[in-house]
Amino acid sequence: MKDLLSFSKWKYFINLTGREFPLRTNYELVKILKIYNGSNDGEGTIKRANKDRWKIGEKPPHNIHPVKGSVHVTLNRKFVEYLVNNSVAADFLTWVNKTKIPDETYFATLIHNPNLGIPGSFKGDLETDYGVQKPFLSRFKNWETSPNSLPCNGKYVRTICIFGVGDLPLLARRPEFFANKFHLDYQRESLLCMDELIFYRTRDEYYQRLHFDTEYYKNLKHIRNIV
Repeated sequence: MKDLLSFSKWKYFINLTGREFPLRTNYELVKILKIYNGSNDGEGTIKRANKDRWKIGEKPPHNIHPVKGSVHVTLNRKFVEYLVNNSVAADFLTWVNKTKIPDETYFATLIHNPNLGIPGSFKGDLETDYGVQKPFLSRFKNWETSPNSLPCNGKYVRTICIFGVGDLPLLARRPEFFANKFHLDYQRESLLCMDELIFYRTRDEYYQRLHFDTEYYKNLKHIRNIV
């Protein structure tokens, strides 16, 4: 992140991990993030959190309330500047690194503690159950144990769906930015088909033969309830 701040022209940071693939073209992502207009995207929950992971014998600094979420996030530039340069973020990073699975706490907590005043942090009900009040769109992941789990036509590995060919119709309809997970050695055709889908969408949008409908994103209420 620190290195990225030396470049002046970007407005959003999206962290990617291995075994993922885009569900949106670059054109579509730009359109969506213009609608977000400074709002961050990150998962958050207190209800589903295993709070034992935070019991380390000392409280979080600066009256911060821990939140469980995903390592996958979409963050505006000012939020990233805060993470890199602000001593509060540094103090919290020191604390969270003493806990279990810190990567599922760090981003989610800072996004959902509006008392810190971080630009783009969320002020409302943070729960992302069922994706109704506050959908999490940075990543589509189909967990076997999730209350909003969908049929997995691939296979489960450690309770997460590894997408297969049978999941392609679902993936083509999802509103999220990226999908997780794929395995190169499992039904590789699913990745090849997704690659072809994104290629043709990119081509058709460039030649204005395909219209990208942004109404779903414009109607997201939570992106306007921010610091």
